[in-house]
Amino acid sequence: MIKLFKNIRQKLLKEGKTISYLKYALGEIILVVIGILIALQVNNWNENRNENIRAHKVLQNLSDELKEDSTYFANVYNSEKSIFLASAERLFDEHITEQLSKDNDTILARAFRFACFTPAIKSSRNAYTELMSSDLINQIHSEDLRRNLKQYYGQIDFLQQYSEQTYALSNTLIEALSNYYEIIPLNPNRHSNQFSNFSGAGEDLFTARYDLKAFRNDKSLNPKLYDMIDIHKDRLGGLENLKALSINIQKEIREELKHK
Repeated sequence: MIKLFKNIRQKLLKEGKTISYLKYALGEIILVVIGILIALQVNNWNENRNENIRAHKVLQNLSDELKEDSTYFANVYNSEKSIFLASAERLFDEHITEQLSKDNDTILARAFRFACFTPAIKSSRNAYTELMSSDLINQIHSEDLRRNLKQYYGQIDFLQQYSEQTYALSNTLIEALSNYYEIIPLNPNRHSNQFSNFSGAGEDLFTARYDLKAFRNDKSLNPKLYDMIDIHKDRLGGLENLKALSINIQKEIREELKHK
């Protein structure tokens, strides 16, 4: 092809057709430029297609991680609400009431143990890290998805920081409460490797012996117990926000994966 073009140019020059030669040379240059532009466009299209395929794969991994997070956070939420918040509220009520509970109240015994416990806030974010560090986030068409992802992981970071900031209060309360109860095994001869996912103790193996009268006489516990209740409620509110965001993100990921 190149030899053919060269022969045509030489023929035009020999025949003295300078203008025709220049027109032909210009046309040849234009053809070359067009060919280069087409090649670049094809190359860009292939790169964008490959990036889009990679982004979809990361989004699918992200969806899987969000499902794992949702299961874990649901367990944290249910435990925090039904066990740890309920325990803090029970202790607070017992502290301000005048009527004594029975000495072997197992629910109250559990309340002394679990009122201050706050399960760890943790998540999987390998896919999200890859999405952000590799700039694949720009392959996402939905602005709502990008915004909700930022809010979701920002909420997790906030809950983790909030938990760290409230450790001092919960640890102080744990130390104060330890003056009024002690952990005792239900069956000293029984051993088990089965532990709670959140409390770290075999809940069916131990109970607590408590001094309710001395506990009520310590008036400094009142504001600490109230603050502990607030901590549990704040965490529950944050977990509810995470659940709502996760549902929206999963829906938006499904829509995003429809884009080819």
